Amino acid sequence: MNKPITIQLGLFDQPTLNVIRPIKQVMNTDVRECGLSREQIVDRMNDLAARYGVCLVNGNCKRLTVETFEKWLNPNELNRCIPLKALPVFCAAVERCSAIDTLARPLGLRIVDDREQKLLSWAKAKMDIKEKNRIVRRIESEL
Repeated sequence: MNKPITIQLGLFDQPTLNVIRPIKQVMNTDVRECGLSREQIVDRMNDLAARYGVCLVNGNCKRLTVETFEKWLNPNELNRCIPLKALPVFCAAVERCSAIDTLARPLGLRIVDDREQKLLSWAKAKMDIKEKNRIVRRIESEL
C-alpha cells in the first residue's frame, strides 16, 4: 500500500474560504473573454432569468440593470456581490463556468465538463485494468 504524500503549503498557497474577490476577478475575465458587451450580457441574463424563473435582483426592480451588474463585477465593492441564484445564470450567459469553479476550489473540488468527465472515467478504467493485470501476473508467478 502506498504511503500518502504530504505536501506543506506555503503561507500564500493556503486556499481561502473568502471567495468574493476571486469570484469577481474571474467574472471580470469571463466578461472580457466572452466577446459580448456588458449590456449584451445583462440582456442575456435577463432573458435566461425570465425563461427559468430566476429573480436576479431583490426589491422593486424586476430586471437586472447594467449598474447593478457593474457593482457585482467591481472587486473593490466586496459588500455587493452576485447572489448565489444568479451565478448559474451569469455562467450560462457568458458560456463559462469559471465563477462556479472558483467557488468550489477552496473545498478541493473542480468543475469538469463532459469531455473531462469521460477522460477521468477512461483513466480510472485504465488504472483498474493495470491493477487486474498485476493480480494476474502475481497469480501466474505462484503457479
